[in-house]
Amino acid sequence: MKGIHPSHLILLFLVFLLAGCASMGPQDTDQYIFLDKSETLFVQFEHRASPIYQVNMPDVANSMEKNRREDFRVVLTKLLYAYQLPIEIRILEERDDPGPGPLLEIHAFRFEQDNSGDLVAVISAKLSKYGQLNTLGTYNQRDTPPPGGNRQIMDKAFRDVIRKPLREMLDDLQQHFPTPEEMESVNEPLRPLGQG
Repeated sequence: MKGIHPSHLILLFLVFLLAGCASMGPQDTDQYIFLDKSETLFVQFEHRASPIYQVNMPDVANSMEKNRREDFRVVLTKLLYAYQLPIEIRILEERDDPGPGPLLEIHAFRFEQDNSGDLVAVISAKLSKYGQLNTLGTYNQRDTPPPGGNRQIMDKAFRDVIRKPLREMLDDLQQHFPTPEEMESVNEPLRPLGQG
C-alpha cells in the first residue's frame, strides 16, 4: 500500500482549514435583539474595491473605496435624520473601533459600476449586542447611470443606487425597537412557578 503524497496531505489540510474557518463565523442567535434608547448604536461600514483594481491599480482602488465610503456616509446620515430612530447613532470611520453597546455591521459586497455599465449596490447587515447576533438581511439595487456624467453626477448616481438598500435595511432595523407592549412584557416581574 502506498503512502499519501505530502502535497496531497497539505491540500487535505487546507481543505479542512477552510471548512473550519467557514463554520467559525458568527452565527445568528435565538435571542432577538432589542435596542435601548439609552445606548449608542455604532455603525460599521465595510467595502473593498474589486480585487482586479486592488492588484493592478491600488491607487484607483483606494480612491474608489474612499468615494464609496463617503457616498454611504452621506446617504445614511440623511436617512437617519429622516427616520429619527430613538437611539444615538455613531457612524464609525474606517479604522475606528466600536464602543460598548450594539453594533450594526454593513458589508457592501458590491458597490460599483459593473461590466455592463450599470451601478450596483449589494449590502448585507448584521446587528450584534453583547454576544448576540441577528442578521437583518441582504439588500440590493441596480440602476443605469446618467449618460456622460462628470464626478459630481456619478457621485449622486452612486448615492441614489445605495439609498434603496439602506432604506430597506433601516425599515428592518426599526423592528428592533420594542413597542410599549413589548417593553411592558420584557420588564414584567417573573411569577413563581405554577402561577399563571
